[in-house]
Amino acid sequence: MAKLSRWRVQLGFTLGPLVLAALLVAGPPETMTPDSWRILALTLLMAVWWVTEALPIAVTALLPVALIPLMNVAPIDGVAAPYANPLVFLFLGGFLLAEGIQRWNLHRRLALRVLGFSGTRPDWVVGGFMAATALLSMWVSNTATAALMLPIGLSVLSLVEESDREHNHQNLNVALLLGIAMAANIGGMATLIGTPPNALLAGYLRDSHGLEITFLSWMAVALPLALVLLGMAWSLLTRRLFDPGHTPIEGLETLLGRERADLGPLSAPQVMVGLVFLLVAVAWLTRPLIEGVFQSL
Repeated sequence: MAKLSRWRVQLGFTLGPLVLAALLVAGPPETMTPDSWRILALTLLMAVWWVTEALPIAVTALLPVALIPLMNVAPIDGVAAPYANPLVFLFLGGFLLAEGIQRWNLHRRLALRVLGFSGTRPDWVVGGFMAATALLSMWVSNTATAALMLPIGLSVLSLVEESDREHNHQNLNVALLLGIAMAANIGGMATLIGTPPNALLAGYLRDSHGLEITFLSWMAVALPLALVLLGMAWSLLTRRLFDPGHTPIEGLETLLGRERADLGPLSAPQVMVGLVFLLVAVAWLTRPLIEGVFQSL
């Protein structure tokens, strides 16, 4: 595996510049300007290096700052400006916030708390997992949220298998695992930072059409839609496709209680990260009001 990885990196590191040089030497077709052709060559170089990870992804992302001015396509001040776009700082803030939440296990604590309200019926357990996953996915990346919820879900499924070996629990297994995956994607729709395409769309509409989409205005449209889709997905999984049954799962409350006990009491870093999260969320939601206050000073 390590040998294959080194081969991939070496191939990408060689192939990328060769593609760039070949296109620059060949020159553009009649339907393209020289500047467009050079940007296409740079894009293919970056694509090759991103796919093969010949260089760290972040390093490859900085290539336009160095190469576009060298290729006389645009001056460096124009090239560097998009790197300070407000969307970049929105992403940065969201990633830092998510990293802090994951670093101090706040997402696990929140997930277990939500699951505590779902009861012990299999269909409601699936709903609880989906609600917790969607809630976390609004603020933490879809992949990280699914990775968090999967081990907890597998623990519940193992408990069900151990407590009742006489029945087939295939429906519960499928409904729970599919529910986690679907809820992670649905929850990511609800906020601007839930998944990168949301903020990219908002940035495109602002830059190209002069349409400003705030955090609150996005949630006003996307959150109700996400709630409807979440309810439909739960109903489809547990009522139509994979009915997991309605008999309470013995020992589930004990299992979740043990998981919560393992986390221990709230630590000082968890309290601090939680306060920062609340302040940032409130600031995102009330941004127009805050801007109005500062403009009136």
